[in-house]
Amino acid sequence: MATLKERLHKWKETRTAWQKAGDILFWMLLILLVIPGPRKAISTTVNRLALLIKSPGMMAEEKQVGLSENDFNWTLQNREGELFTLQTVKGQPVFLNFWATWCPPCVAELPEIQRTYQKYWESVAFLLVTNQEPGVVEAFLDKHGYELPVVYAAGPTPGAFEHGSIPTTYIISPEGLIVVKKTGAVNWDSKGTDRIFKQLIR
Repeated sequence: MATLKERLHKWKETRTAWQKAGDILFWMLLILLVIPGPRKAISTTVNRLALLIKSPGMMAEEKQVGLSENDFNWTLQNREGELFTLQTVKGQPVFLNFWATWCPPCVAELPEIQRTYQKYWESVAFLLVTNQEPGVVEAFLDKHGYELPVVYAAGPTPGAFEHGSIPTTYIISPEGLIVVKKTGAVNWDSKGTDRIFKQLIR
């Protein structure tokens, strides 16, 4: 069996300068991912790079899902502690995002969601749903300067919004149809989002 010194010598002799640089970068990232401190920051950065090429689009009409009255009766709590249901936003486009502060893909797409919210808040209802403790969420929002309509689930999530991972985002039409469902970080501040909202805003 070759010794470590022999393997290192063979690596130096057989790899080009670019291959060596790639190998070193790969091992550095691997080591950093094992260390708890920078793991979340690196994962968030990777997700931010990935979402730049992931733009949303509407589902085909036959795949769109109609919401029931029970779905609209889902109870939520706003940041001021007031309870309300989805009935209060029925009849307008809704951007419904499930997220958490500990989730790197969720954190990665928040800047895009913030910018989209600033563009469309007057005509689209934005609801960013989390199950975390309000104190943790509020501290996170303050730290990053986000002014987003975060809400807390105050009742069981309706079957229409069941999801296996976060972030998961739904866009609901004024007619009560789920026209977009996206899982994972998405570039919401994009032409794709603009096209969707222009179709839905009456």
